[in-house]
This record gives sequence, structure tokens and C-alpha cells, in this order.
Amino acid sequence: MKRVIAATILSLIPFGINVSVASADPVDPDPFGYKDQTSYFVTPLDPGAFGVNADKSIILSPYGTNRTIECASFHGQGWCRQFDHLGNEHNLYQMKIPTGSSEWDYRGVWIYNPF
Repeated sequence: MKRVIAATILSLIPFGINVSVASADPVDPDPFGYKDQTSYFVTPLDPGAFGVNADKSIILSPYGTNRTIECASFHGQGWCRQFDHLGNEHNLYQMKIPTGSSEWDYRGVWIYNPF
């Protein structure tokens, strides 16, 4: 009986290793690089911008959320950018609007720099 249990356990070990390797998340080659974050933004005129989507940052841009908004961060510092219709990169500058009593309670308002 001990041999059957040992053989069963030993036969399952390679399966367990294969499952863990196959289910591993792919490694991000640039974890601090720009990523599409458009879904985390709303314009002030979007339905629910101050209701159900009040947890999203506000974008003040001539393109709104119709053009991709990319952001990068490193140690809590964040940068965002948006490309215009000609493919030129424009930085977005953040203002933090307080929403509560803590310094961590704020809503980001990102402003498109046309220059």
C-alpha cells in the first residue's frame, strides 16, 4: 500500500510542475514603461463622471478618451501622455483635487499640454 501511495505522489509531481509553469503570468519586459490606461479616465461631461465613475481620473483634453492615454509610474510617481491626430506626443499634467480629509483622498485631474 505504501508503494502505491508513493508511486501516485511521484507520478503527480511532474504534473504539478507543468501546471504551475503553464499558469504563470507572462513577465512584463518593461514594468515601468507606458501602458494603456484609457479605461481609468473620464471626461467631465461623461455620464457618471461624478457618480458611478467618480473613482476614475478626469481628463481635460481636446481628444477626451477617444485617443489612447498611456501612463507609466515608478515608486509612486506617475506620468501620462496622449498622442494627437498627427501622432505627436503630448504630456498630461496632473492636479490632485482633495476629496476627503486625508492627503491620500484625492481625485486626479489630468490636463493635456498642447505644446
